[in-house]
Amino acid sequence: MRLRLIVVAMVVLSTSVVFLGPTSAHPGNPAEEAAYKRVAAKSIVARAIAGDALAARANAAVTVPTEGFSPCVNGLSAGTYPCDGIDMLSRLSLADLGLSTGNDMWGWTDPETRRDYALMGGVEGTTIVDITRPRNPDIVGMLPSHSTIGNAFWRDIKVYQNHMYVGSEHAGHGIQVFDLTEVRGVTGPPVTFSETAVYEGVSNSHNIHINEETGFLYVIGATGLAPGRGPYLLTVDEPSSAAGTYDMSGAAFGPPFPAGGVSGDIVLVDDGTGTTTDGCEPLVGFPAGAIALVDRGACNFTVKVANAQAAGATGVIVANNVAGPPFQMGGGDPSITIPSGMISLDDGNTIKAGLPATGTVSPNPNVDPCSNGGLHMVDISSPASPEFAGCFADHGYIHDTQCVVYDGPDGDHRGSEICFNSNATAVDPAATHALSIVDVTDKSNPVALARETYANPGYSHQGWLTPDSRFFLHGDELDELTHGIGTTTRVFNVTDLDNPVVENTFENDTTSIDHNIYTEGNASYHSNYTSGLRVYDNRDLPELTERRFFDLYPEDDSATFVGAWSNYPYFAQNRIVAVSSIDRGLFVLRVRG
Repeated sequence: MRLRLIVVAMVVLSTSVVFLGPTSAHPGNPAEEAAYKRVAAKSIVARAIAGDALAARANAAVTVPTEGFSPCVNGLSAGTYPCDGIDMLSRLSLADLGLSTGNDMWGWTDPETRRDYALMGGVEGTTIVDITRPRNPDIVGMLPSHSTIGNAFWRDIKVYQNHMYVGSEHAGHGIQVFDLTEVRGVTGPPVTFSETAVYEGVSNSHNIHINEETGFLYVIGATGLAPGRGPYLLTVDEPSSAAGTYDMSGAAFGPPFPAGGVSGDIVLVDDGTGTTTDGCEPLVGFPAGAIALVDRGACNFTVKVANAQAAGATGVIVANNVAGPPFQMGGGDPSITIPSGMISLDDGNTIKAGLPATGTVSPNPNVDPCSNGGLHMVDISSPASPEFAGCFADHGYIHDTQCVVYDGPDGDHRGSEICFNSNATAVDPAATHALSIVDVTDKSNPVALARETYANPGYSHQGWLTPDSRFFLHGDELDELTHGIGTTTRVFNVTDLDNPVVENTFENDTTSIDHNIYTEGNASYHSNYTSGLRVYDNRDLPELTERRFFDLYPEDDSATFVGAWSNYPYFAQNRIVAVSSIDRGLFVLRVRG
């Protein structure tokens, strides 16, 4: 059903490359990642368009681009954006799009009408823009977010058989499914669409990927717990008013809770300083042998657990400080020897009101095996009826993936479904950061083939195969920030899937952080935060050469989280690329030949 809404305009950035491509076109967990991006998030919102984006959407009558066609002349487009060989066809601002902050995007070409659509995400939802006339993009409407709990600014979008799939870090969001054929024939002011279905096998997710050849959706970074599927259960005993059983997550550090559980008095901590229940300072008067109940906030999870351990606690329960389900706690500290986990804000308040109490934390027999953020596999062969298919959790948290029916040079694996994972177990250079390669042909028994680490890691983020499946171009999101290096792309030789090797580390002359990479023909399209869209020539791999660029964030090239988020170079129109910007909306670009 569609509700008319006077909404929003959206800018699609389209580019393409004739000289490179064909003539037609396609933290260790979120908790930790949120921690290291918290400051960046504040900066993003502060730098986003002034005013109320929702009010702007309500007052907009038609789609009029914020900026229109502006070719790249003497190294500038619209007198603002540094460029080389890429023209701006149009830009839609965040206010046009009805978004407060922009994030990921994808695209869809309607097989019946051959119209091209850019699908751009933001905090509020996903805006659908018809860019068939790229100089005059038309905002068709918005699919609002299924959940707004947590106000997370991550969203990820993919398409399969004319259905759009949307994941989000919002707690309780699941995976939205929307039948894109509903946009056919929609004219006039933008409308608000309703989702066709929701997959509720996950609560939150960080990214999603679809193998269109096999009809499987891969949810990654899904550490928020679907009801009843967490790794642990907390049972509070009678006669407490809180008596009952509660979902509980685990932690990326320390041991798990044992099969027999951990039992004892549940005691709210007191550290004697500030918010005394946050456990950020050594505990005062804590009874050794009890289970510590600690409030989230003010310091790292590892600090809270270490302080409880030093006071003699046998386990730690962290009560969340925001609404939504608990998630796996991130961090790393080899000195921690007691188990820990998280409960929700509501459950924490209930248990605190029921103290004093005793209880037990024990493993959940109905645990979601993918709750550590690994590959959560979903059968979408019936697009509006997703069904859980399997899990791969052996490598821990996976930030992003590309899964293909492998047709490359390694004959041992040709014809198998292979996932190439950007694997980061924690937001810590000392954690595991790798290219993980897994055979997922049998969803009930996926097989790890390789896990190759690399030098100077920060956070293994995302990458994409070249069309011949010989190389995997990989981006690390934090190596520039952590090691003070230029914008870096690693070229993995994956001709032997059991033994991938880094064959080249290409460092550009920019200093911005890289984000998302996609390949098409002999080109790769790199969205790098503050240096914008960069188009590389891949004809001499493992060597890379930059051929074209369009800088969406002309203020500077600093290693900060603002500017370009992602791009889509696979539209039916020749040489059109759409690029999403965190702070400036949607650009539609054309890459010159």
